Amino acid sequence: MPSINSLRALVFIAPVLVASPLLPDAIRAQAAVDIPDPGETVYEIQLGDGSVLFASIAELDEEQVVLVTVSGVRLEVDRSQLREIAPARGRVQGGEFWSEDPGGTRLFFTATGRSLAQGESYIGTYVVVLPFAAVGVTDRVTLAGGAPVLFGEFEPFYLAPKVQVVRTPTAQASVGTLVFLFDDEMVGVAYGVGTFGNTDRALSAGLGYFYSGDELVNEPAFMLGGETRVSRRIKLISENYVLPDRVGYVLSGGVRIMGDRFSTEVAVFGAWADGDGGCCLPIVNFSYAFGR
Repeated sequence: MPSINSLRALVFIAPVLVASPLLPDAIRAQAAVDIPDPGETVYEIQLGDGSVLFASIAELDEEQVVLVTVSGVRLEVDRSQLREIAPARGRVQGGEFWSEDPGGTRLFFTATGRSLAQGESYIGTYVVVLPFAAVGVTDRVTLAGGAPVLFGEFEPFYLAPKVQVVRTPTAQASVGTLVFLFDDEMVGVAYGVGTFGNTDRALSAGLGYFYSGDELVNEPAFMLGGETRVSRRIKLISENYVLPDRVGYVLSGGVRIMGDRFSTEVAVFGAWADGDGGCCLPIVNFSYAFGR
């Protein structure tokens, strides 16, 4: 069995290993780029000056490429100015290209039914002091982990493997566990979660059972969450829980501010247990996706 320290190293190194094949692309920045045949497919096109276009390829010859941007602008670009061309992930909305949400495999904290594709990964931090990382081991298996930074130490460390068992255009479902590893103790929750809708508007529901060692809590906890994209960069998110034995509730709401790879989440959480508790605890998360 691998040691806990080995597992810690694996989770935080894995995204770097996934990204390492991308390094030669930068080294070969001046090499010739394979240009797809003309068509209606929208591509993410990076130019030599670092700018990025979302456009389809209308015409091409040995010297130039004619592009049509999603807003309808026709551009003639020298082949030598093209650094990278990849199919764009997202959709055209009102003459703008809305990239896919880079954080779509989770709400604020909990997992959705979606899975990272093989080679995709992200790193980030919850409320500044809780760094985390996740990597798509396969198209259906995601491994995540992290630990709070307290006085220079990572303790307790957690792992969160997830396996996607259902994938359709409008419904995805996954099973997984979130396990916290202490020096001599293991506690966590085993869960199942389903997400219904698309990447811009969806409802997620799940249930989980808490455990400590080999002891299982009989009463499940329930989660209900939702997400609605209201603009190119803004998505509204809510994540809510009913705790075991119905002794308490956790409610939340906030926004995700989305870049092409970098995301910021700002939310407010409230908790009530046995009649005590209240609102409001502000939460700020950051994440960066790569390998996409």
